[in-house]
Amino acid sequence: MEEHASTQAKTSVDTTKQPQEPASAPAVPPVPPGPAVDPDAAVMAPKPKRGGHLHQIDLVRLVTFAAVIFDHVILGLMSAGAVAAGGIGLLCRYTRYSFFALTGFVQTYQYRNRELKPVEYWRRRYKLIGLPFLMWSLFYWAYTRYRRGGISNVVDNFTSLDALGTALKSIAYDLITGHAFYHMYFMSVSMQIYLVFPAVLWVLKRTWGYHRYLLAVSFAFHAWLIWRMMLPPLGIFDSGPLGKLWSHLTITLLPYQFFILSGCVAAMHFEAFQAFMIRWRAQLIAAGLVVVAGTLWWYTVAYHGGRGNVGNGPDFDRMFRATNVFSIYNVGAFIAIIVVLYCLGTLWQQRRSQGSLADKFMAKAADRSYGIYLAHALALAELMRFLREHPGGPFWPKVLATYLVTCLLTVFVVETLRRSPISLVTTGRNMISWKEQNEVTMAACALGAVVLGIVLRYGFDMLVGQLITGTGLLLAISAAVVTYQRRRAAIEEGATV
Repeated sequence: MEEHASTQAKTSVDTTKQPQEPASAPAVPPVPPGPAVDPDAAVMAPKPKRGGHLHQIDLVRLVTFAAVIFDHVILGLMSAGAVAAGGIGLLCRYTRYSFFALTGFVQTYQYRNRELKPVEYWRRRYKLIGLPFLMWSLFYWAYTRYRRGGISNVVDNFTSLDALGTALKSIAYDLITGHAFYHMYFMSVSMQIYLVFPAVLWVLKRTWGYHRYLLAVSFAFHAWLIWRMMLPPLGIFDSGPLGKLWSHLTITLLPYQFFILSGCVAAMHFEAFQAFMIRWRAQLIAAGLVVVAGTLWWYTVAYHGGRGNVGNGPDFDRMFRATNVFSIYNVGAFIAIIVVLYCLGTLWQQRRSQGSLADKFMAKAADRSYGIYLAHALALAELMRFLREHPGGPFWPKVLATYLVTCLLTVFVVETLRRSPISLVTTGRNMISWKEQNEVTMAACALGAVVLGIVLRYGFDMLVGQLITGTGLLLAISAAVVTYQRRRAAIEEGATV
């Protein structure tokens, strides 16, 4: 998805000239004139290639997905006055901006030297991203109603024309706003990014030499907007269309446009940006840590003393405002964390050993990342039911245990989906080829999951057992599909001999 450097880091890079060919590229001698060539026999020039794989982004993406899950675990378990937990949660909130900066970075890196055909681009992106968004939104829509009143509460939405109309309006609202579940807004904003990206790329290619000024204006607007978002709305935003816009700002591009544009500009100047981040890596990391420490200091001062935009009020209200992702006082830390992670990513890029266990882990994590984001909220929601029914116990051990189980359960769900016929519409990736799967191992894992799920559900009254059992059944179905495909291939191969 994306990476974003601080404004200072970017504006210190020379952006006044078009990128030159790499110095290592050999000069091509002029071709002497030759005989005329039949146009029909001419060989077409190869299409411009995409840039190489961005291994540094794999690390940024992995840490960011891990951090967003950790943040959601903390939010689910912490009390209003847990200052230490609030501080860690505050730092984890960089993930929202990092996701969008990564999106701008990766999309621009892929197309900065290639022609982008908008219709083809939209068709591909909405197939890979839009289908999973649609399927998971429908699932979470049904899931929230199931949690409130069981399967009958879901069925009741389709028992009459009036109920059906209300249900369809609710589904449409969730698809537009990304409100089917608390984390789905990210996909709604991502699809807005894909919609405008061809125009953004067109502008960036035609404003070479002025990118720093675009960033400056973008940041000024960002700072003003998030400052206003923490205050009562202006009169023009009290009602009407502008009122609707203001009340839904968090699911629009507007609060994230600076980070998206930063990722785009960094990718447009990739060679200079990468060289700058490597050359000044130690200094950038040190400066980033100082900014993070300063932000945490201000957070404690603001929370306890009602400073800045926190004010005086109940613990919950002060914690909400002090750790808010849209607080102007926290923006510096979010930028700093993203910069530090990119610097660490360049270390990984330089020192990775191709084919090593760590390299394979990173590659697999990148492949599963989208599915993990979509599914983790389901795993955590199922665990939180049990945890809320059994409060008490030391906070941090409970947080760490919940985080570990959430990650393991999420990975199990996503690995099952990747091996299933519904992989494309749930993870944005085609099903892993049956040739690479082992149906015996899949069946054994499926049996173990079903047994474990039943034991947890009916032996310990843990509703998470339902999720484990359902995932195991899907894995069993996928194992049967793989078995069928393997036997059919063997029959076809025998028929051709």
